[in-house]
Amino acid sequence: MMHTRFVSTSSDDDWKDPDLSLLDDRRAPVPAIPLERIPEPWRDWIADTHRSTGAPADYVLQSVLAGVAALCGAAVSVRVTPAWSEPLVLWQAAVGEASTGKSAALAAMRRLLDTIEQERRADDVPDAVPSQVVASDADPLALADIVAGNPRGVLLWRDGVDGWIGAAEEGDHRAARLAAWEAGAVALRTPRQPSRTLARFPVSILETVRPDRLKEQLQADEDGLAARFLFVWPGPQPYRALTVVEPVREQAILQRLRGVSRLARSADDPCVLTVDARGIAALDGVLAGLHAERAKAEGLEAAWLGKSRSQIVRLAGLLELLASIDGKVLRPGAIGREQIEAAAALWRDYFWPHAKAVFDSAELSDYAKRVRRVARWLLDKRPGSVSREEVRRRGLSMSATADEAELVLQRLHYLGYVKPDPAVREGPGRPSSHWLVNPALAET
Repeated sequence: MMHTRFVSTSSDDDWKDPDLSLLDDRRAPVPAIPLERIPEPWRDWIADTHRSTGAPADYVLQSVLAGVAALCGAAVSVRVTPAWSEPLVLWQAAVGEASTGKSAALAAMRRLLDTIEQERRADDVPDAVPSQVVASDADPLALADIVAGNPRGVLLWRDGVDGWIGAAEEGDHRAARLAAWEAGAVALRTPRQPSRTLARFPVSILETVRPDRLKEQLQADEDGLAARFLFVWPGPQPYRALTVVEPVREQAILQRLRGVSRLARSADDPCVLTVDARGIAALDGVLAGLHAERAKAEGLEAAWLGKSRSQIVRLAGLLELLASIDGKVLRPGAIGREQIEAAAALWRDYFWPHAKAVFDSAELSDYAKRVRRVARWLLDKRPGSVSREEVRRRGLSMSATADEAELVLQRLHYLGYVKPDPAVREGPGRPSSHWLVNPALAET
């Protein structure tokens, strides 16, 4: 390429400030847990567990929702219309780096569910399949055996091991994972084991996962299982001194879990929570707004929004149970406007921003990665000027073409990192091959 060099007349004064947020790979801030939307005494129990463990309260909230869903499954449903009902099956992922308190936050609810499970087993008919509330084996055949003994459903509890998102399964197992969310029928067959057919296969999920591992799982998620998860990713937390909290509310929470367990009869004779006329009117307004938002979304977020109508209805049912069930077996009321609006607000103002943070992290394009990589290279090397070929060879380690390197430099020009060197005149219609680097980077 022929070019001519002139004396530069550019000054430092015509540079704009470089957008340094490009260098930060942390996700955007997410809202804090809205404890005011959680009924008592659950709200205080979440706060107590948070203070006594030092773990984020977000994860404790997930354990509460998972615990109630574990005891309901297909045995409690929310009926919106005669043609639309939702089981109280919930899939959740607690996202966080190692040693961020995920396991500590979930342990208290796990202990309570273990107590419920032992009490159920004491009432089992001799020689029957033992009732099991919580399972750790994600194999659908193993879960089917458990659901055969507990048709109400099971909670898959995966702490620190691979979950269902991105699982490389085919055939019957793939269909089983999709059926588990709907509490639908499933037929599982393997060459070495007898087939297992279930009229209902309700499986709730609570799993912990690191952000880097979740990113890999989301990129391999061909079945769209991630669209069915409620994600929580509170991120780094300030240190809080541990508080010794007397477990005075432990028995109150256990009594309420027992009440839910007794309320949920069976998948063949479920407890039905009906959405009343005011609730349907409120839900219709929520779904109209959701429809408009989904039309503007793309990728993982669009798929997630497509499943959120079910999530909102299921959250409304869970919030009604949290508010109405105590140690006595009281029948919960209808799902009205208040429950729908509370569930929609919890979904919109809390779970949606957390899901966006997860999806934004997973969907960084190759182009965006190149832009960030060259920006960091410029900050590290701090050259006064660079050529496009130098950026391609050294900044991108030959992983991009000349045209792709040009697009990176154009983007960095917009962000204030570089600008075409006016001392080098290219031929007519040719992109600049030499770029000045913002002197401000040398002071960063």
